[in-house]
Formats: sequence, C-alpha cells, structure tokens
Amino acid sequence: MPDIAFDLRYLRYAILAAEQGSFRRAAEILSVSQSTVSRRIQILERRVGILLFDRHRSGARATMAGERFLREAAVGAKHLNQAVNTIAQAKRGSIGLLRIGLMACLANGFLGELLAAYHRRFPAIEVIFEEATSQINASALLDGRLDVAFMPGDPQLPGCRVERLWDETIFLAVPASHQTASLDAVSWEAVSHETFLVRADATRPEIEDYLMRHLCVSGLSPKISVQHIGCENLLSIVAQGFGITLATNSIVGIAYPGVRFVPIAGGKERLSFSAVWSATNQNPALKLLIDMSIERRMKAKR
Repeated sequence: MPDIAFDLRYLRYAILAAEQGSFRRAAEILSVSQSTVSRRIQILERRVGILLFDRHRSGARATMAGERFLREAAVGAKHLNQAVNTIAQAKRGSIGLLRIGLMACLANGFLGELLAAYHRRFPAIEVIFEEATSQINASALLDGRLDVAFMPGDPQLPGCRVERLWDETIFLAVPASHQTASLDAVSWEAVSHETFLVRADATRPEIEDYLMRHLCVSGLSPKISVQHIGCENLLSIVAQGFGITLATNSIVGIAYPGVRFVPIAGGKERLSFSAVWSATNQNPALKLLIDMSIERRMKAKR
C-alpha cells in the first residue's frame, strides 16, 4: 500500500470529484479512466477510515464528514504542493541566494550587463554583493562565505575553478584642461610627475602595484594620494585638478564633466578579469550565473 500522505494525486482526485459531483467528470478532466479515480478514492477512504462519498447512479456527492475532510485536506495539499515546488525551484536555481565578491566597477561593460541580465532572468534569486580586495575575496571563497568572485587576472586558488571572461583597456583619467587631454595617447613618462589619485577601496592594492610596476621601471617613484571617496567623487576631484587616476572601459563610456579619458601609448594596457569559484560549490544559482557568463563571453567573441 503506498503512503498516500505524500501522494497528492489521491487528494486531487477526491477534491475534483467532490467539486464535479461525479467520478466520471473528474476522470475526463484528469484524462484517466473512471475506474482509476474510483479505486484511488476507495484507497483514500480506507486509509482515513471514513466514507468520503455517497455513490449513486447520477454521480457522487461528498458526505458531511467527507466535505470537512476534503476542505481541510485541500489547504494542506496546497501548502505541501507549494513546498514541493519551492524545493524544485531551489534545485533548479531559479530561487535561492548567491553571494558575489566584486572588485570591478559595475557602471558599464561586461560585468554590469551580465549581472543585470541575470537578475532579469532570475528575479527570485537574492544576490548579495561584497566589495573587497583580491586577498579578502580569495579567503572568502575558500571558507565558503562567497559563491563566486570576479577578480583581475587568472587567480590560481586551491580547489577553485577559474573562467577568464573579459578584458578592459586601461585609460588615464585627466582634467579637461590637462596638457595630455587632447592627445591620442599618453606615455607613462609624460605623467610620471603627476599625483595619482587612488580610492581607498577594494582595488587599491592592485592599482598601487600596477603603478609601481610601470613607473618604477625608469627609477621613478609615483606620487600616490589615497582618497576615501567613491568613484564619481574621485573623478570630480580629477576634474578640479587635484590629480589624475586610472580608469577602464567600465566607466569610460560615461560622460564626466571636466574629465577626459586618454589611452596609454602602445595600446597594450589591458586588464583581464575572471570568475573564480570553489569546485565543490553545489549552489544551483551559481551554476546558472557561470553558464550565462560563458555564454555571453562566447557571443562577445563572435
């Protein structure tokens, strides 16, 4: 004998038969034989120990006890069905929680477009963003506090997978009045005496390291001024002449009054970004994001 406490079909057959006042009409709606409906309702009656229906030639009518049972059972069946659907959606990844570590700006470009498309397709998935350095993101991935992190380069972390997704060209953001603002490209030597403004945020260590690598080659020591402000305010003080800063494609496409974005001479100054996640992470919402990321990367290459 099957455990009908968790078989919604038995209750569904009985509830529909009560609504229709007929086993035959219930069977037609369910696309099953009338004998199937009758047999399963009989099993249900034996299990609950009461007669649910009075049978007669013109149909079937729920007994008083049957009406009460089916009314209360319908509520329980609805809740159980909702619970089953919720679990099924969670297993498919269409609902759930996804924790993302960020360093790159979301103003424009590949990452911003990817996350916007993901949210449109899976609006029931709650997404939590955390902005941190590469080192902190790496630690959070390894101890399970993050599902995925978007990081520069191709980080090799133990037990993690890496998928390189996009590249961004590096520009210098300078005041509109700056001597290099109208140039097609600018060399590092031309700005070696400038003050480089750096945000005191997740990308600070990477940017400082990048500047040191490029400016110290000629024995120069870059002047770096750390600012505890956001991206838009940083560009505002660039416009006001407090210094210059680095920028990538993600913000170059946005107009900032008084600021010009100048390519670096040589045209090879690019920064790659990758998605990094634990190979043991079974979060279905993560798989959906990684699949979408790879799909969009492949389309971008065409």
